[in-house]
Amino acid sequence: SSDTGSLVISPFPHQYLYPLDFADNFGYNWAGDEYLDMIDGFAWGVRQPPMGDRRFVPWVNAEPGTEQKLGVLLFVSKLSGHDNLEVVKSYTRNDSFKALPGYKTLSSHYHHEHSLDFINQQRRQNTSGIPEGLEDPDFVKFFKRMGVDMVHMAEFHNSRTPNLDTAERLAQLDVMHSEFARLSDDDFLLIPGEEPNVHFGSHWLSMFPKPVNWVLNRNNDQAFKQQMDGYGSVYHVGSSADILAMLEAESALAWTAHPRVKGSTGYPDNYRQQAFFKSDRFLGGAWKAMPADYSRDTLGWRVLDLEDDMANWGNRKYILGEVDIFKIYEDYELFGTMNVNYLKLHSIPKFEEGWQPVVDALSAGAFFVTTGEILIPDYMVAGKASGETIDGSAGLASVTLKTGIEWTYPLSHMVVVSGDGSEVYRQRVDLSDTTEFGAREIELEMDLDGRLWIRIEVWDIARNGAFTQPVWINN
Repeated sequence: SSDTGSLVISPFPHQYLYPLDFADNFGYNWAGDEYLDMIDGFAWGVRQPPMGDRRFVPWVNAEPGTEQKLGVLLFVSKLSGHDNLEVVKSYTRNDSFKALPGYKTLSSHYHHEHSLDFINQQRRQNTSGIPEGLEDPDFVKFFKRMGVDMVHMAEFHNSRTPNLDTAERLAQLDVMHSEFARLSDDDFLLIPGEEPNVHFGSHWLSMFPKPVNWVLNRNNDQAFKQQMDGYGSVYHVGSSADILAMLEAESALAWTAHPRVKGSTGYPDNYRQQAFFKSDRFLGGAWKAMPADYSRDTLGWRVLDLEDDMANWGNRKYILGEVDIFKIYEDYELFGTMNVNYLKLHSIPKFEEGWQPVVDALSAGAFFVTTGEILIPDYMVAGKASGETIDGSAGLASVTLKTGIEWTYPLSHMVVVSGDGSEVYRQRVDLSDTTEFGAREIELEMDLDGRLWIRIEVWDIARNGAFTQPVWINN
């Protein structure tokens, strides 16, 4: 920065922060002479931490023969350095998610472990009330500031949980339910959730439409469901059949966490023929930009490919966005690791009334997923929205696809993805004529004869993206 202007260098916000399960701020800016003995003379810029967090987590993939590219954007301005930084921040909406009429935002899969922290701090402070330091937790303030209306947590993510006896398990659930009720309000809903990882084979998440008491193990002589004083109905699950019966009884959902990688390598493919997967209580999977591959101009191809495969298998499954990190503190670099789900809801459910509308919107595919910079408030094919079904009995040789999109960074392209039960078809629509901060209605005539489903993705020049759920076709 000088008296005549400034230059700001900015990385691609979501591609740059490679996938980890923490969001520590490693201090990405650098400047100096002979930096790390890699650069001659003085230089400055941004960089990924040379040693990462010193763990081996193979979630960045550079396949042999590929050209790996990690881009930056230069913002040259007559403004002061401070004012130019404010301009740059506007491209991520100051690291927040825009409110859209008719939608509410949902973020999922956080192992913050507030409930266990609460229990442990009560013990340490010898109190039965709210422990000092947990009255107004950082993570709740963080989400509210970012414009996240609803957060689905993944508590009790440790090796003890599946083997807990009934008394300890119910005591932990009671803390989670009461604390999440306390931390929710008219403008924010904290949804109880877990990544229990039992009886299916993969890692998976649960979402009930209200507080439900369940124990992750079941003795041979133990009832599947029983009434217990102070808790009401309590489920004991010892198999995938038990879990499915519970999900059906409670109108709840489950889905594969981080499909085809980490603890879900090989899944959901390996249980696609199982009754629980075929059930409408099993949503599908969850999307995170993992593994990273800097040769691609998009993010999260692993799970987008899964969405297409599941649709071609004949299962009406959906993909929601997940974040999958541990702990959230005020100094964390959270936005770059995030995505969010925009659900078609007009209001945020109140905790005490349950959140069945959230479960129903997910079950119906009435949502889109985005890193935040691109929004898809409208998407219709032959007059049907995502999750709805087109009657193709009269033929679909000429069908109209209409979508409305908004963006901050200039766009790169849109992809129309469809399938016929065996093949996946992709039509790339060039959007490189766009500039910053725009909106556009797009209308395409499509030949969908023989197709069974269709969805879209939209990507910008900084690899940020958004995608819809499929519109289904009955032929």
